[in-house]
Amino acid sequence: MSFKNIFDNGGDEAGSADRTAHALNEDTPGSGDVSEAVRKLESERDPWLVRQTAHGAFDVMGFLGPLFQNAQGAAATQRQVSEDPGATSSMASATTKSFGPPQVSIGDEDMPRLEDLSKLIGNRRSYTLLATGLGLSEGLAVDAPLGTVHVADRGGQKLHAVKAGTGAQRVVASGLGDIGDVRVDGRGTAYSTDYGGGRLVAVDLAGGTSRKIADVSGAYGLALDATATTAYVASWLDGHLIAVGLPGGQKRPVTTRLGQGIAGVALDGRGKAYVGQKDGGGTLYEVDLADGTHRVVTTLSGASTIRVALDGAGRAYTIDHVGGRLYEITLADGAQRVVASGLGTCEGLAVDTAGGWIYVSNREGQLWQIDQRAAQALGGVGKVVP
Repeated sequence: MSFKNIFDNGGDEAGSADRTAHALNEDTPGSGDVSEAVRKLESERDPWLVRQTAHGAFDVMGFLGPLFQNAQGAAATQRQVSEDPGATSSMASATTKSFGPPQVSIGDEDMPRLEDLSKLIGNRRSYTLLATGLGLSEGLAVDAPLGTVHVADRGGQKLHAVKAGTGAQRVVASGLGDIGDVRVDGRGTAYSTDYGGGRLVAVDLAGGTSRKIADVSGAYGLALDATATTAYVASWLDGHLIAVGLPGGQKRPVTTRLGQGIAGVALDGRGKAYVGQKDGGGTLYEVDLADGTHRVVTTLSGASTIRVALDGAGRAYTIDHVGGRLYEITLADGAQRVVASGLGTCEGLAVDTAGGWIYVSNREGQLWQIDQRAAQALGGVGKVVP
């Protein structure tokens, strides 16, 4: 069957229906004008009773007539196009000449939402504001077996414990001084730095008591080795990286040549430490723990590298304290990119490699939980929104 026959038949059927509706409208008694009084009387009747007149049906017929006429006209037009495709092509060409080629514009409202993208990477949100009210939050430490994040509140001289699954929080210790960073040994003890007091402190997480391990001038950043027998303390004031034996407190300098303003420390477990320098352009150093030699991994232009965390797969994460951004850095070549922004005046950073989470805290007392897989995806997480 040709397109002409199809559209002719469709038009004939619509025309026949139009004529039938017109005849029915003329020949049915009561199909003319109805007074308002009659319509009002009928509107007050019980709607479940059969009406004695059919004005509602007449109204429907009045609608169907023009509808059938439109269908008949559309069929005729479609037949013309099928017989002469050149007419359609000419019309499209004329439109293009008049208005120019189609322009594509993609705005923010056209971009996929973060929650939609997260469904593609595990049907979970790519980030969560896990907790608030944590004070002037600085350092972070994750106790993965217990599902707990320990957050250092520098302003309140307190250590908070936050449940990673629920966000429930409690204060586990107070009176810790000018606390700059925290690490946990997995055996019930946390270690923290007291910048103002120039000391390394041990905290009993069960009882909340604390004691001094060693004096370290300008103690700020902190890392523990895998056996928790040595702490590595970054001296902000002196630019020194100091190894402190645990629990006795014996000290030895690893390097004294990093310059003032060094902050976060992370260990790779293979004899290297990575140290972030807040001052001096946001520099990330690699330090050989055996001989103290070091190299610059990368410099983050315009950023302030205050913390460092490793993922165990050749990548480091660091936060830009000033810009509120989370960076991913490839350790082999120093390649870098921003994977999250909108994190506030961020100061604390930790990675739970077992659970696949990145944690960031800020001076606004917020603790963010970020899906590590989402951060590694093209474009990263983007801007986080409470």
